[in-house]
Formats: sequence, C-alpha cells, structure tokens
Amino acid sequence: MANKLPQSDHFTYHELAEGMWSAIVKLTGLAASNSGIIDLGDRTLIFDTTFSPASALELRTVAESLTGQPVSVVLNSHCHTDHVFGNAVFDASTEIHATERTREIMAEKTEKEIVEFKNHWPDQQKKWAEHAKNAQEEAERLDYEDGVRFAQSIIDTFPQLQLRLPNRTFTDRVEFIGTKRTAEFVTFGGGHTDSDAILYLPIEKIIFTGDLLVIKNHPDLTHGDPYSWLNILAKIKALNPAHLVPGHGELGTLDDVINLENYINELLQMAKKDQPEDISALNLPSFTEDWNNSDAFEMNIKYLREKLLG
Repeated sequence: MANKLPQSDHFTYHELAEGMWSAIVKLTGLAASNSGIIDLGDRTLIFDTTFSPASALELRTVAESLTGQPVSVVLNSHCHTDHVFGNAVFDASTEIHATERTREIMAEKTEKEIVEFKNHWPDQQKKWAEHAKNAQEEAERLDYEDGVRFAQSIIDTFPQLQLRLPNRTFTDRVEFIGTKRTAEFVTFGGGHTDSDAILYLPIEKIIFTGDLLVIKNHPDLTHGDPYSWLNILAKIKALNPAHLVPGHGELGTLDDVINLENYINELLQMAKKDQPEDISALNLPSFTEDWNNSDAFEMNIKYLREKLLG
C-alpha cells in the first residue's frame, strides 16, 4: 500500500481499493459509527462524520494525509447524531451534502440533541463516579472508573460541538466527478429514517450504506419503515457490490444484506402473530445469538406492533 494506515483510538482503517478507505469504529473510541474516505483525485470526500468532534477531526486529518488533498466534500447519510455530530469540525468552505429531508430533520432536531447530549454526560459521569466509590468488587470499581474517564473524554469535546447543518441538498442523486473517479450519492427514500442515502462507487463496486446496513448488530427499526427498508435493500443487492461498508459492524458482503432482510422479515412476522404481551418473553431470532445491541430487539418488536396495529 502506498500509505501506511495510522493507529487510532477511534477507528481501524482499511484500504478497500486504491484511494478508498473505510474507518471502522472501535467500541472504546468516540466515533460510534463507521465512516469512509474517498480520494476523488482533485478533492477528498468523507462519508459520515461520526459522533464526536474528536473522531471527526482525526478522520479529517487522516484523510488529508492519505490523499494529499484537503477535505472539501462531506456526506451525511442520514440525520442521526452518531453520523452528523462530527460536522462541527468542518468550516463553511466545506460542502456538506445530504438529502433535502435529512437537512430538514437536522434543522428541526439536531440543536436540541446537542443540548441534551451536553446535559447528559456530566450527569452520567457523576453516576459512574458514585458507583465506583461504592463498588464492592475491584473489577466493578475499575469498570466504573473506565466509564468516568470515557465520559470525561466526551465532555472535553463540548467546546467543539456546535450545530453544522448540510449546505448542499439533493432529492435523488448527486455525482462527484473527480480526476481519479466518480462517486455517486444516492437516495432510494427512507427506510432506517425518513431519508437515507448511500455512497456508491460504480467502478469499484463499493457501497457505504450508513445504517441501512448494520452487521452483527440488531438494527434500530424505530425511526423508519420496515417495508421501505426491505425495498431499499433489494435495490442495494441489485447493484451487486463487491464490498459493503455498514453503518455499524465490520466490512460485509451481500450475505449480510440477506441476514438483515431475514431479520426484518422475521420481526414483522413476530409482530403480526398472537405473541405474549410480555415482549421480554419472546426469543431472539436464532441467527442473532452473536449480534450486538440486543436491547434493540424489544424496542423493535414494540414499534412494529404499534405500527402494524396503527
């Protein structure tokens, strides 16, 4: 490889093809979602800015080191905070692109979410510090002390965390034509949220999916529409990608898209059936036994029951 990939507290970097890198989140870091770096030749593009100004600043620095070009284009796949809070480290000269609907949602909600975020973490730090003080077991105390330090690392980023909305919007597709390659930012509508977009590299057959695909993680179904999501996954499969970079989890293949389709379909069937009122009595799908974020299962079933009954 032409460039040695950096060590990071937030990501593991992978070169997918010449001039294209994924940034896969480390659970101990501050990114909370995956990202991507694309060398267009005359410009550098970043897909999703993650959860923190700290991880986003590193991402920008690494991108510019790898490509030798400043980051001039940023893409927001959807409105959720773990994909857009990092927008704050990009100044007004940087184009930030999103669908029109994603920008609308962000304009309505993101500033409030930043306030709630800044209120939450000092309180959380105090709770963990109290738990550490009262812990009976050494291992428990050390875990809570790790939490206190993690909370402090988030609090340290508060001065940099400000609202930065997309300043470029589109409705269906926008192309970025560089001297090395063309990248396509495409929306098929909303599935995970009211509006989701993917980054498609047609020559290399690489797709950055945002949270339309998560791998070995229970997805969050509670902000979108499962039937629309299934339609979008079918369109992603039709593109026949060689590599898929999910919003959460490791790099994937079409088999992972099929796994997510199976998950959504199985939960839809569970929600339709005469199941126990107590959702906690339901069994998780057997193929998800090694998946993360299992707490989402009960929320997903509750949401689907309400959506189907409604």
